[in-house]
Amino acid sequence: SPFWLEVYPGSAGAWSSVCLAPRWTMLQRVIVNPGPSVLGRFVDLEEDGNCEELRVEWKNDPLEPDLYGLTVCSIIRDFYLLDKRVGTRINRASRLMTTLMLVIGCITAQVFLLSEVTNFVAAKGVHDIRIAYSAYEQHMYRNQTWIVSSFPTVEHRGHGVLSKHFRPELFTSLDPAVQNTVCRIPLTQPPFIFVVLLVWALTLAAELRQCLNLFISLLLQTDHCDRMQNSLEDTYDKPGGEMVVAKLTRVVKVALFGCVILPRFCITCYLTWIGSRWLLSTANFCDLILNSVGLEFILHLKDVMYLALVPRRNMLDLEQTHIRPSTREEPESLRVLMSTLGWAVLAVAWVIVYMGLPGHNGLQQVLRGYQWDVREVCSDWVRARYAL
Repeated sequence: SPFWLEVYPGSAGAWSSVCLAPRWTMLQRVIVNPGPSVLGRFVDLEEDGNCEELRVEWKNDPLEPDLYGLTVCSIIRDFYLLDKRVGTRINRASRLMTTLMLVIGCITAQVFLLSEVTNFVAAKGVHDIRIAYSAYEQHMYRNQTWIVSSFPTVEHRGHGVLSKHFRPELFTSLDPAVQNTVCRIPLTQPPFIFVVLLVWALTLAAELRQCLNLFISLLLQTDHCDRMQNSLEDTYDKPGGEMVVAKLTRVVKVALFGCVILPRFCITCYLTWIGSRWLLSTANFCDLILNSVGLEFILHLKDVMYLALVPRRNMLDLEQTHIRPSTREEPESLRVLMSTLGWAVLAVAWVIVYMGLPGHNGLQQVLRGYQWDVREVCSDWVRARYAL
């Protein structure tokens, strides 16, 4: 009989490359880390030399328990019920409008908070760092400097990176306030700020990945229909039970893209830029992690509002609404097994491109023309201030 494996959420080794033994030595059924629901199962074996290749068939995906998932559920379910003339029309319309108001309120709050972070938090850090680094360059290069920017503040940079004009011994005569700010610039500790930015980039990469999966599942993989009454399939043929989104009209697809996918994508991209800028302008090593937590608070506002404001009846509908997986069936291959590493590569590339390298400024505009000439000079200062 064929060998098959059910894969449960949380099974760390369930999706790994396997070279199977002959079939007669196999167990009939292998369960890995049993959980409340099955994500998929291996359904086929294909001979490939001395190995047998598994093909996994993914089961339907639940919607995410947040405001975006609730909006997807409400748009699809309520239009489905309205088209089938089931229930009271005013109840369907009221729930749909309430859900849209919640998601619009969430998006508005996120945009407002991001705007205020840009104007009053990140801008202050950028301003202070620019002034301190400009004073540092003038002092250490004995005024042998050029102006990299004159607006909104005049920023000086030394002629030639670590050239003959650069005098490390002048650091002791530098204003203590400038020393205190310059030596705490995150770029003076590249490994530390690189890892902090990488963790932040991976957090946003996970959000973008979920957004991409939702786009593929609902807009590309879901078939087209002319009436919403044909959009849902009852999995167990029980009224009010689990429903699977099988088809969608073009109007609903446009609504899902405009109300859920596009705003989520734009906010995530904006958070990536503003978050990286804020972290890079944090002139205090202790505040780097705290600022990261503050940024994640904005990112997860959709979860907080969902848990605080959504009725349990709507939560139940969300739990019982599933969508087709972005990939219905996958073969066991190196491309599939390693595909998620592409998100890690993307995160690392973003951090490098944003931070820059010695000789290359990168996309960051916190310190334009940064010359990477602080780390060695500040090494004794940092050891004296942070010694245990």
